[in-house]
Amino acid sequence: MWVGLAAVAALQFYYVQEMIAAFVVLAVLFAVIAGAGLLVFLVDRASDRTLGWIETSALALLRTARRGLSVASELTAKRAAARGAQVSLFNRTRLRHPRLGTAR
Repeated sequence: MWVGLAAVAALQFYYVQEMIAAFVVLAVLFAVIAGAGLLVFLVDRASDRTLGWIETSALALLRTARRGLSVASELTAKRAAARGAQVSLFNRTRLRHPRLGTAR
């Protein structure tokens, strides 16, 4: 009981009130900075996992696209050869017509 009475009496002093107010302000400031640090940490962890997942998915997508482009270029070359045109398989440009000497 005497401790409680001493605490109430101490709260009446202006200096004690100022120290408690400063403590509250610093506690809120610390909480905001800690929250921002936690947010940066969580974003870093999430982006690390996301980038790992994107990397594996992108590699698979690039392999599929490369395979599709290869198939499409082979089909184009076969179709052009069936029509009688000569097509370079390296740069995919038409060569000159063998009989006329010009491009079709």
